[in-house]
Amino acid sequence: MLLGHPDMTAEELARLLPRHSPKAIRNRRSRLGRWSRVRAPLCSRCDERPVWTESPRARKMGLCKGCYLHEMEHRKREDARANALRQSLLKERRRSPVRKNP
Repeated sequence: MLLGHPDMTAEELARLLPRHSPKAIRNRRSRLGRWSRVRAPLCSRCDERPVWTESPRARKMGLCKGCYLHEMEHRKREDARANALRQSLLKERRRSPVRKNP
């Protein structure tokens, strides 16, 4: 209602909206803006598409669907490389004889 009628004053809107004072309407307009439309923020990586709000994790990261999927694939590859390195180090430790200094 507030965004649909930016030309109306807070007092006029207060008469149309029950249980809302003119001060409450002014406060809401100061947060949202009088003339702006409410939209999803843009992706923090590509800055072109809106944030994927259906996915809580993507919304928290501030990424669109494409950037979020790319990021998850990248993290999966990095995790696989890190696991392979950790396993090779573990096997190397098992193979090498333990030296005891007298």
